[in-house]
Amino acid sequence: MSWGALLRSRKVWIWAAVWLATRFLIVAHVGFWNDAIGPQWEDVGIFNAWSDELGRGVLPVGEAWQYPPGAGLLLVLPRVGWAAFGYDFVATMLILDLVGLVLLARLGQREGSDAGVWVWLLAMPMLRALPVLRFDLAPTVLAIGALLVIHRRPGLFGALAGVGAMVKAWPIALLYGEWDRGRLLRAAGGAAAAIAFVFVLSAFSFSGDQLGFLKEESGRGLQVESVASLPWHLRQYVTGQEIDAGIRYGAWEIEDHGADVVAGVLKWLSLAALIAAGFWWLARGRAIRRGREALARTAVSRDFAFTVVLLLVVTSRVLSPQYMIWMIGLSAVVLTARGSSLRRPAWTVVAAAVLTTAAYGPMGAYGTNYDVYGPAFLMLIRNVALIVAAVDASWTMVRLVRGRPASLGSP
Repeated sequence: MSWGALLRSRKVWIWAAVWLATRFLIVAHVGFWNDAIGPQWEDVGIFNAWSDELGRGVLPVGEAWQYPPGAGLLLVLPRVGWAAFGYDFVATMLILDLVGLVLLARLGQREGSDAGVWVWLLAMPMLRALPVLRFDLAPTVLAIGALLVIHRRPGLFGALAGVGAMVKAWPIALLYGEWDRGRLLRAAGGAAAAIAFVFVLSAFSFSGDQLGFLKEESGRGLQVESVASLPWHLRQYVTGQEIDAGIRYGAWEIEDHGADVVAGVLKWLSLAALIAAGFWWLARGRAIRRGREALARTAVSRDFAFTVVLLLVVTSRVLSPQYMIWMIGLSAVVLTARGSSLRRPAWTVVAAAVLTTAAYGPMGAYGTNYDVYGPAFLMLIRNVALIVAAVDASWTMVRLVRGRPASLGSP
């Protein structure tokens, strides 16, 4: 579509109007126009302190810094803006949000569906201020860009996944979506080059341990938002007994020996999910080489990438509310892709995202003193919804590779 045709499209103007209106609501949740209390920056205050350290050429240290070096480079960007750090950070996230919308619109134009655009426009504001007070939009938009070019431009696909992994680790799992070994090698090369470039740039810009984040991340316990915390929330809902939790690694973690055991098990479950995904990848490749060409379609690759990331989220010791930004983005891609087999799990995940914010209350704040018949119940339903979506998606992908899917969609 040419720029002239784009500007004459009524649909594009409707999207623009809805984006402006909904993003105004997101920014309003920050409190920009609240004369009584003013902006409530939440984690942006921490990001500002880290950015000050980064501006002095030093990587942040401490248990709360659990991010790859690319996150440091990202947090420097708001320092070059025209206003205070908080305002420029929010502006940066809004720009990334708009880029995500454009990418989904481009995918929708190619696939003949606008579902993902509307999910992005309407589901993201359900997270209230979270999209602009965290930096999870950056890896999410990079992941959407990667899935937009999967199979078509393997080097770029891998590079985008690699850059995303240097901000938050999860986008590297998108490489599972490439079934062709030749293209996968080019994608892996692109990812490796991007990762090496970010590491070199970070090492040149900031002193400190570039891999120090791995140590802090490995020490995490069971966070109160994780899916595996469901038994504790169920006990609270039934008995009214509050969860015994404390701040560790910058978040609320359950202080219980059983929770520590569960956290250790979850590490192995995440590894098991990745190994199982590897076996699925091998089975898919063999089936395609035996003539099942329908399995080579990009819709299957996007479905598989969605499933792998969803499994990692469900088996994670940590499930901060901003993780739902990732899943909204991947759900939008799945719902846009023609021939997807995972529309039901994707819609379930979108519903879980809405429940997430409802459970955490205003501004996405959270703690352990949930009202037993309110947020605690919503947290239970959210976690169950994510489990159902993960099982549904996984079972659908297994049936797909075994040759017994309900439908592969139209070509």
